[in-house]
Amino acid sequence: MLLHAVIVPPRTVLEAVAQVVQSVERPRSAAPPQPSSGFLRRRGNRGVPEAGPPAAADHELDLVPLEQLDLPIVGFGNVTAGDASKLADTLTAAAAGWARPTVHIAGGGALEFPGDRAVWARLEGDVDALVSIARGVVQAVQRRGFFVDRRAFRPWLAVATITESTTATYLEEVVAALDAFRGEAWTVGCVSLMKRSFGAAVPESRESYRIPLAPP
Repeated sequence: MLLHAVIVPPRTVLEAVAQVVQSVERPRSAAPPQPSSGFLRRRGNRGVPEAGPPAAADHELDLVPLEQLDLPIVGFGNVTAGDASKLADTLTAAAAGWARPTVHIAGGGALEFPGDRAVWARLEGDVDALVSIARGVVQAVQRRGFFVDRRAFRPWLAVATITESTTATYLEEVVAALDAFRGEAWTVGCVSLMKRSFGAAVPESRESYRIPLAPP
């Protein structure tokens, strides 16, 4: 099974931020000229199609389904059921000493690094504690000899990806809406080990193990 460690925000939090993105109206006309200012200009408009004839795609963004919205910590690759159980046991022991951070969604961004095509909702609050949890997951499983994908943890939630029809003006409006949004605070109570399947038309994620953090 393909196993990943993630943090899953409450459903109400995910629904609220998804509504923010969906509330931004799509431009009625063809792609407008590129903006002369704003965060996209500072990033060189990387990844955003140039103004011109409408592209083949008929939507500005591909929204991430609510069921797939999470904060990725680390990927373990393809592991056996036995190894998955050992990983869960290892993390359960380590997580008993990890504090429960309280965070909320506040702000947004997009195209944040080379090759990035995502629209992000940022987290604020006890972010340092959240980063410590992610670091603790990696350290705990490495001590048990497991190879892991050590991509840097980011306290960001990928809510959408750009398409061939995405215009810079529309993308800036979405990010501005996220910048103005302040979501409800929630306390992270666990780390989830998710089993992901890519056989179906739409990738599926199922929680295989729930790793509780230290009691409040």
